[in-house]
Amino acid sequence: MKPKILVLSSSFPKYKGDINGNFVYELCSRLINDFEIHVLVPFYKGALKFEEIEGIKIHRHKQSIFNKTELAYGIGIYENLKKNKLKYLVLPFYFFYLIISLIKIINKEKINICHAHWLIPNAFIAVLFKKVFCHDLKILTTIHGSDLWGFDNALGNYLKKYTLKNINDLTVVSQPIKQRVISLGYKKEVYIYPMGVDTKLFSPGQKDDSLKKKLNINGFLLLFVGVVVEQKGIRFLIEAMPLILKKFPDTKLLVVGEGNLKNEMIELSKTLNISENIIFTGAISHVNLPPYFATADLFVLPSFSEGWPVVVMEALSSEAITVVSNIDTFTKHKEKEKLFNIVETGNANDIANCVNIILADKELILSKKAYLRKYAVEYFDWENIAAKYSLLIRNCMKR
Repeated sequence: MKPKILVLSSSFPKYKGDINGNFVYELCSRLINDFEIHVLVPFYKGALKFEEIEGIKIHRHKQSIFNKTELAYGIGIYENLKKNKLKYLVLPFYFFYLIISLIKIINKEKINICHAHWLIPNAFIAVLFKKVFCHDLKILTTIHGSDLWGFDNALGNYLKKYTLKNINDLTVVSQPIKQRVISLGYKKEVYIYPMGVDTKLFSPGQKDDSLKKKLNINGFLLLFVGVVVEQKGIRFLIEAMPLILKKFPDTKLLVVGEGNLKNEMIELSKTLNISENIIFTGAISHVNLPPYFATADLFVLPSFSEGWPVVVMEALSSEAITVVSNIDTFTKHKEKEKLFNIVETGNANDIANCVNIILADKELILSKKAYLRKYAVEYFDWENIAAKYSLLIRNCMKR
């Protein structure tokens, strides 16, 4: 009989191919042969409260007294709370329904271990449940970044320290996150396991020459994939476009994603007189993204903070030359010179200068591509990541 895992996540695909929390689904789908997997995620309007997809048993808990999305999905819990402080009033209901669901599922299914994605709220709630209802429950936590950098106040940091003290095992997606949890007093071993990428799906072989024609692109194609919020630095990428267009007037920027800044960025592109050179596609299903990465001349992600973004791994696996900001996630990576082109955060001029230098040097582009793919396959392929998680989960249950 397979050991049973309950995966807690505040983000999960709403349908197959959805990009929301897709990495949680991908990991689960690769562990299904070794474990019986139950996933507990927030409910959203139109979804089933329970369904089974490819062997993964998905349970959805209410987020508030109303059956509609309140906190999770879209731009995420932390960003939703920042955007609208009144949503803090929803938190008690969110926690209540999550704990009630935990009680029902763990008692009914006799769960062996809980894998909580994100320190707050999921690992914190799992620890509370363990303390009150099930002392023997093992808790493995994965920190992705926003949950650690966010809630940076006295109460938030107390909850982080309390949670870290009471979990059994911890994985993080990057070295800076490891350093941060150690600074918060975590004493056990910290495993750096990034989420993975399907390197067979995201590959240079997915290049589609007809894509540029379909999008009416006669020059270079720049690509941004992510939530359209301030944190992602999209404003400065758009402000860099007039300087890029001076040298390469046929260049177009493709913005893939939704977010609370999208309409403002559309208006900004009109104000800057560059709306014809920026295409806002909205969200594109994950399975349809590979041709965009493989066809793009550059992938640009000028974020102000990141854990270890899946989109960057997908870009590298697709051999897309990648421009990122000078945050610790990238500047402290041991292979930063070979993998990334790094620009100053919040600096449109620096983004433009970097992009222009790369676009002017085709030999530089060609010389870098092969290494990007080789590195991604060796370190980020899902099969390798899933094998590490499978071993860690088994060891966690034995301790």
